Amino acid sequence: MAILFFIIAISYPIDSWQNEVLEEVQVRGDHFTRFPSVRPYELKESSDIFDSDSSGATSRTLPVLWLANSSSDFRFDTLKVLRFKPRLFADWSDFSFILQPVVKFGRDSLPPNRIFAGLFAADNERASIEYANANFKIFIGRERFAIGPSPRYNLILSGYGVPMDWFHYALRSKVFQLSYYLSRLDDMTCKPVEYIGDTITRLIEARRFLVIKRLDISPADWLNFSFSEAATFGGENYALTPYQFNPVVLLHTYQHNWDKPANLFFHFDAKVFLKNAALYGALLVDDFQLDQDPNGEPNHLGLNMGAEFCDLLVRKTFIQFEYTRMSRWIYAIFTPYQRYEYAGGPIGYPFGPGSDELFGRGVYHLRPGKIDLTASIAYLRKGESEVNTLWPIPEEPRVPGTEFPRNNFLYGTIQKIIEISAGARFFIKRCIVFDLAIGVNRAANYHHRSGETAITPTIRAQFDFLSLFHK
Repeated sequence: MAILFFIIAISYPIDSWQNEVLEEVQVRGDHFTRFPSVRPYELKESSDIFDSDSSGATSRTLPVLWLANSSSDFRFDTLKVLRFKPRLFADWSDFSFILQPVVKFGRDSLPPNRIFAGLFAADNERASIEYANANFKIFIGRERFAIGPSPRYNLILSGYGVPMDWFHYALRSKVFQLSYYLSRLDDMTCKPVEYIGDTITRLIEARRFLVIKRLDISPADWLNFSFSEAATFGGENYALTPYQFNPVVLLHTYQHNWDKPANLFFHFDAKVFLKNAALYGALLVDDFQLDQDPNGEPNHLGLNMGAEFCDLLVRKTFIQFEYTRMSRWIYAIFTPYQRYEYAGGPIGYPFGPGSDELFGRGVYHLRPGKIDLTASIAYLRKGESEVNTLWPIPEEPRVPGTEFPRNNFLYGTIQKIIEISAGARFFIKRCIVFDLAIGVNRAANYHHRSGETAITPTIRAQFDFLSLFHK
């Protein structure tokens, strides 16, 4: 078996610059992935982009896509962290594997966190084996999957949190894709039920699981709409059943008919590509009250919408705009082990419940295929709600006369953050990429402390070695 360093069955890292390039290619209308709202994209999705006439718009504007053999990522804000990520990957007879360790120097909130000899921390960030052909795919291993139409942060599975271990398979045709994802989440020592003012003292050792089932429909290259169901569930000595591996049945039905409680979500999304433009939107439904709730429980919803444009007013540009809004108790629940979290953070939208954000980003291809200029701005409002915020009323059973607070959005002292950055990305002889961004972050009501303001310079530098051993 030969180890290859440019292959077509491996996927791009979810946080790589290649994903931005593929997004722009689709917005320009030059090439389309089959199911654009499921990532990471496989290399074979882009293998023919540059096979056409080199005088085409894509070739004039964008660099050739390669997969990095190693990547170094330095970030400076309130922390100073350097990550080094070598990659080894192979592909043969529809089978593939990837191994991407990460070595971290410095400390931040993301793993790995256990320091070796006071020097560094290390773990595997991506590690998997996969079999895939035109109609079937099966995957087991660690990966950052993203589900949803946003090229940035999605609501049901963002891909920007802690890497998770998955069993995943998909059945697909040119128009339909039916996907199944299963992850064993971190175990939890917790109360069986938890809410404000409870007097429960019993603790359990709960096993926790996440299942996501998704149907993608792409009736045309430029159109995709999808439906997903997600559930977090578990408990003491919890064991999975064959029903939970079935991709064509709803877990809502299982919960209703067999009294199998879970924290359930519906996710609806759509994306349409026009010539040099794209529009997308997603709605996450955690709970929707068909009738007025006797205790005043509100709807728990998340909304994401965005627009993308190429050559808008100025040629050789790519611009993205996005708005996201999350209600106060979305992802949260009175059963601690069913909260939509993993390793202390949200599985979905990284800023969690009780927040909204307006985001914009632009790229100007100064010297196409050689130098890009980049700029971004984000305005985030974040209330005090978190995924692990205590439930506001008693449950199991509910108590008549107790009421949910009326405020279902931003709660408490609201932290307001503006972050602005500008930078450049350099492509050197199609084998090296250097990406630099410098900015400033201003946080009012910092850490929800009224009147306190923090201003922090930010630096991110990423250095990729690309396809060094490609023939």
